[in-house]
Order: sequence, then C-alpha cells, then structure tokens
Amino acid sequence: MKKKVKFLTYQQQLDNLRDHGLIVTNDRIGTELLQSRGYYNLINRYKEDLYRKGQKEYPIQTTLEDLYKYHRIEDDLRNILFRFTLNVEQRLKENISYALASNFGVDPKQYLNPHNFNLRHASRTSSILYEFERILSRPRSEPLRYYKNNYDVVPPWILLNDAMLGETRMLFGILPFKLKIYIIKSMLPVANQEFGSRPKSTEEEWNEYIFWQIEKELKQKVDIDKDDPNIVDKVADSLEKKFKNKLVELFSTMIHSINDFRNALAHGDRIVHFKSRYNLKYKQLYSIIEVDITKKRFDTKNLGNGIYGILIVLMCLLDKYDALLLIRQLKDWQYQNTRTYNDRKTYNLFIKNCNLPRRFTTELEDINHSLHYYSTLNKSFPFLRDGKYADYD
Repeated sequence: MKKKVKFLTYQQQLDNLRDHGLIVTNDRIGTELLQSRGYYNLINRYKEDLYRKGQKEYPIQTTLEDLYKYHRIEDDLRNILFRFTLNVEQRLKENISYALASNFGVDPKQYLNPHNFNLRHASRTSSILYEFERILSRPRSEPLRYYKNNYDVVPPWILLNDAMLGETRMLFGILPFKLKIYIIKSMLPVANQEFGSRPKSTEEEWNEYIFWQIEKELKQKVDIDKDDPNIVDKVADSLEKKFKNKLVELFSTMIHSINDFRNALAHGDRIVHFKSRYNLKYKQLYSIIEVDITKKRFDTKNLGNGIYGILIVLMCLLDKYDALLLIRQLKDWQYQNTRTYNDRKTYNLFIKNCNLPRRFTTELEDINHSLHYYSTLNKSFPFLRDGKYADYD
C-alpha cells in the first residue's frame, strides 16, 4: 500500500523533526532554512546519513544546523568538482578538434567524412556523425551561428563547443586508433614523467615511456642483446600495441566516469553515494600513477568508481595548473569545514559516507607529484604553492 502525502506547515515540519530526536534551537531560523532549502532537500536527502544505525532517530545532540552544515559541505564540493569537470570537457574538445583539423582539414565535409572514422561498427559511426551533422544544421549557441553566417566553413573547434560531453565522448569512441593515441598523449601526463635519462622531445618522452612499460615483459620473451633484431622488433611491436590498447581502455573509462558524474549532477543526484557504471582498474591506473595505494585497499574499499575515482580522473586529465588549483580549493574547502569541533564531526561523517580516505587531499598531492614536475611548476606559478593553508587532513 502506498504512503499518503500530507501537507505540513513549516511549524509542523519542525515539530516532526523534534519527534525524531533532532534539536531545533530556534524556530525562526529553522523556518528560514526550510523555506530556502525545502524539507526534502534539507532533511529527506540527508537523514539516512545522520540517523543512528538501524533506527529512524538522530543521535543525541544532533541539530537542524548540523543537517544544514552537512548539506552545505556536499553542495560546496559539488560546485568545486563540477567546475573542474568542465575544464576536462573543454580540454577533451580542444584535443579532438586539433586532431581532426590537423589530419582532415577544417571543412565539416572533410572532418566528418565517415571514411575517416572507425568503420568496424559502421551503423554506430554513421549514427554518431549524424548527430554532429544535426548540431551543425541546428546551432545551439551563438558562436556556431556566427560562423555559419560569416565564414565559409565551421571548423571542428567551433562545432565541438556546441556538443555535449556525451556526444564528444562518443565521437572519441569512433576515432581511428592513431588519433585516439594522439589525444591520450596530449591529455594523460605520461610523457611528463622522468623515465631514465631526460628525453629531448615529447615524442622521445612518449617512446621512452612506452618502452619502460613493456621492457620487463619484453625481456621475458626475448633476449634483446642476442636474439634476431627482427624478432625483437616484432615482439616489441606486439607488446606496444597491447599496452596502447590498455591506455585507450583506461582513457575511455575515465571519460565515461566524468560523463556519468556530470549526468548525476544534472539530475540532482547526491554525490555522497555516487557510483559510476565504469570502474577504474588498479593495474591500468598504476601504469600512469606511481603512488602508495595498495591494490587490496583500492579494491576492497571500491575506490575506483566513487568520488575518489572521480578525483583521481581529474588529477590525470586536468592540465598541471588546474590540477594544483583543484587541490588548493579542496584544501580550502576542508579548512572552511573543520574549524570547530562540531564542524570537524560533521565533515568527518561526510567524508566517511563519501568513501573518501581521511587524508585524501594528501594522497591527491602524492598523485600530482608523480604526474607532474612540481619544482618547475612552483617556480613558474608561485601563487599555486602551498603556504596559505596547512594540511587539514
């Protein structure tokens, strides 16, 4: 039997909260909070996180203000993460646009030609390209309309700015393998790490990174110094292709995760219990991140498809300046929500419900250290250095 919906005045709502053990110290402030947030958004969305285990009652000394603080903590984190997912989206669009224009030209007839894409699944490719033809014919934004009216063609960097993240993700999925690898080389900081001697160019960095990844398995299969060079090259090419396929799979999972997260935000879902349909795999992550996260801990705590997974993806896909800025804003967010004992209690409960490690910002800093050249970065951009805030983990 379905429950009946009842209308309650704000005063009745406050009395109902008191009946469940919540402390309402000031009816006027309580009414203002309900008027500005609504009973469902402020109470129903968060009560299960705060209830005593197995009971529909709040712990002793829990106040309406605690619920509001919990709500604000999540809301502020949502705003921070949303902003940086936009940055990832823009970076992805820029790299796809550059790859299309540099390989196929700036005319849509050229860069949207189906023969330039993966035809193994021709119907899917045709369907995705049709969506971009539709965007072209029915502009959603002023820049695209302006280009259609004032220029001979619409270049890919204008067309993709009109596309949604999901559409951009699908376009990446049908790109030829060579262009996928180009985009991955540009976005994942794999060529910015020190592997052996310092290479002279990005291409050399990439080649050295690939060899570093396959070297151990290559030496198990052949004797590099004694075997026929043709055989060594053939085995190396096979291992290189295998590893690049894993990178494409990892990158696709990352983009899917960001897209899932953005969809959750768009539908008003809570980020506390967010779970992506696409789980980051520890072994693949470890190929680009050298940090002290054990596989057992990563898997048993299911860190790959929740908020922690989103944070790792952001650290990998943002440029090095945005990655540092994200850490700074997360530390500021921590500081603002841990200044008093009650603040820390509410914050720690939120972190626990998000399945975030208690010292997650320190772990993100470690990841960032492993991905980027920190010393050069801090010399060039001193305003991003640590200093204003301490480590509030």
